[in-house]
Amino acid sequence: MSLSREYVVDGKPVAVRAEHVGGDHWRVRVGARVMEFRVGALGPGALRLVPVGPDAGAATVAHGAPAGEGYQVRVAGRTHQLEVPAARGGSAGGGADGRVRAPMTGTVTKLQCAVGDRVAADQVLVVMTAMKMEHKLTAGLAGIVVEVAAAEGAIVDSSAVLVRVEPSAVEGEK
Repeated sequence: MSLSREYVVDGKPVAVRAEHVGGDHWRVRVGARVMEFRVGALGPGALRLVPVGPDAGAATVAHGAPAGEGYQVRVAGRTHQLEVPAARGGSAGGGADGRVRAPMTGTVTKLQCAVGDRVAADQVLVVMTAMKMEHKLTAGLAGIVVEVAAAEGAIVDSSAVLVRVEPSAVEGEK
């Protein structure tokens, strides 16, 4: 099993990929850096990460926990905030083609639009949860909702079209 996610750290995008090696052993790639950890649960979404392998050196225990829509990791007395990119909803949700897509397999928790609604490009149309994170999906363009293909409580596949928006004649109209 592996998990991949894009975050913003100190204003710069970074790709994070975690691969399950076996048992409590995980290999984590942050950008180009690869580390291995023994991972234990501390509570709802919180983790204890103990480095292992030849590069572990003096094993510094790290702690991670959900923080808003992102994740917070504390290592050696320093806290690192992993934020969900601002464009996440737009690019993972709505795009220039007007289709709001699921960024990954998850559950639709809230629909905030209906067929016929006028929407702004940055307006949240769908809220879904996936991997214990909430994703707010935006229209991606200003227009009129012409199709709602999801229902609250539905489990949807990655890239499934949830809402379709056609551009309006006047950009930015609500």
